[in-house]
Amino acid sequence: MPAHKPKHPYIRPEENIPILPDNKRISSLLFTEPVDFFVGNSYGKYLWRDTKIPMVRIGYPLFDRHHLHRYATLGYQGGLNLLNWVVNTLLDEMDRNSNITGVTDISFDLIR
Repeated sequence: MPAHKPKHPYIRPEENIPILPDNKRISSLLFTEPVDFFVGNSYGKYLWRDTKIPMVRIGYPLFDRHHLHRYATLGYQGGLNLLNWVVNTLLDEMDRNSNITGVTDISFDLIR
């Protein structure tokens, strides 16, 4: 019997990795324990809309973006693409949240 009981029944306590079989359980986890961003395919679009958590589109299927399936996701070029997508997603979210002039627009830059 483990000494530490996880906060969520679908997380392995020794690694803190979610083991979730479908979007409904992932959605419940994202509402109870929000994250900075998540990685998903086109079906993650509904989670993005409902939870307002930024999403990086990776994987298969990708129906909702034009020709995104053509970019490499493995190897050196895939690593660069993944880094580019994650950073741009976070920058988009920062821009989206900087909507009050003089208060929250401190990081609303044209050039980064």
